[in-house]
Amino acid sequence: MNDKILPPLLKEDSILNAEDRALLMNLYEEEGDNTWKVVAGDDPLDERRLARNSYTYEELVGQPDKIRETLSREKEAVKKAAGLLGQREIRQIYMVGCGDSVAALRGVRFFLESLLGIPCKEEDALDFAYYNSSAVDEKTLVITLSSSGRTVRVVEALLAARARGAQTLALSNTPDSPLMKAASAGILIHASRKGWPTQSSTAAMAVTVRLGLELGRVMGVSEAALGYYEEQFDKVPGLMEQAIEMTEKKIRKMAEELYSRKMFFFCGGGPFFTCAEYGAAKVKEATPVYAVPVLLEEFHHYNTLKKGDPLFLIAPPGYSVMRAIETIWAGKELGGSVIVLTSKNEAALVKEADEAVILPEAEECFANFVYAVPLQLFGYYLSVEQEKKAREKLGE
Repeated sequence: MNDKILPPLLKEDSILNAEDRALLMNLYEEEGDNTWKVVAGDDPLDERRLARNSYTYEELVGQPDKIRETLSREKEAVKKAAGLLGQREIRQIYMVGCGDSVAALRGVRFFLESLLGIPCKEEDALDFAYYNSSAVDEKTLVITLSSSGRTVRVVEALLAARARGAQTLALSNTPDSPLMKAASAGILIHASRKGWPTQSSTAAMAVTVRLGLELGRVMGVSEAALGYYEEQFDKVPGLMEQAIEMTEKKIRKMAEELYSRKMFFFCGGGPFFTCAEYGAAKVKEATPVYAVPVLLEEFHHYNTLKKGDPLFLIAPPGYSVMRAIETIWAGKELGGSVIVLTSKNEAALVKEADEAVILPEAEECFANFVYAVPLQLFGYYLSVEQEKKAREKLGE
C-alpha cells in the first residue's frame, strides 16, 4: 500500500520539459501520493478529527478579519499580478484546485465572467492536468489554489498549463512553496487552516475577486462598473459578521435536533453550489456522517431525497428563486425536510419551506460569502453535538 505510482506527467510521453519534470519528481519524492489515506475514521471521538474540530470555530468566525487582512496586505501584490497578467490578451480563464479550493474558485466564476466578459471554467486539478487542458494556449490564464502550495495534483496542473504556453497565477497560504515558485505570479492568502477549511477558502475567494477588479481596470472595464462592484464587495466582511450574529443560535439548535441523522443534502445553483459544497464538506470532515452537495437543477432529475432527509437549500434573492421554490415542493413530495437559506424579503420561500434561515442581503455575485457562514457553522455544531452524545454514551 505504500508503493509509489508514477503519475502520467512523469512518463516518457509527458508534455513537461526536463526542468519541470525534475521539479515534479522532487515534489513527488518529498510528498509521495498519500491522498488515499483517510483523514479520520467513523468514530465520532476519533482524535484526528477532534484535533481539527478544536480549531475550526475560531477560524470560522475569524473569516471577515482574515479577508480584510489578506486584501490589505496583498493590495500591491494583486495590482502587480494584474498588471503583469494583463499585458497579454486573455481569451479564457481556467481556475484549478482540489476540494474546498476548487469550490472556492467556482464561487467567483459568475463575478469574473460578468465583469470581464471572458469565459471562466473551474476544474478539478487531476481533470485539468490529465484530460481538460488541451485547449490551453498563450492566451489562457490559469489560476491555481493550494493552501500548502505542495498539493501534487495542483502543481501538476500548473506545470501542464505552463507547458502549453499559458500564464499562471498561484494562490497559496505558503510563501516560497513549489506552486508559488513555478507560477508567472503569486498572491499570498493570509489565513489559518489548522481546523477544517473555512477562512483559507473565503480569503482566497476574496483575493480572486480583487484580482478580477484589477484585471478589469487593466483591460479597460468602465469605471462605473468597477466602482459599483467595489462598493458592493467592500460590504462583504461586515455582512459575514452579521450572518454569524443572525444565524449562530438557530444553527446550533438545529444541529442539536438533527445530530442523529446519517445523511444531509445541500443544494444550490450557480455561485451558490459553492455554499452547498462547503456545507457538505464541513459535515463530512467534522463528523462521520454522509453529506452530499447537489446542483439546483440536477436535484430535479433524480429522486434525490428519501423520507426524513434534511435538505439545506441555498436561495438568496436573484436568479435561483423560482427554481428554489419548485425545489421545496419537490423535496417535500419526496418526504424530505427542507431548510431554506434566504432573505426576509423572499416571502414565498420562507412560507413554503419547513424552516428558514434568514440572512442579510448582498449583491448576488458576492452573496455566497455570506451564505457559506451558517452552513460552515452547521457542520461545526453538528460535530460538537455528536461528540457530546458519544461521550455521554461512554459515561464520561
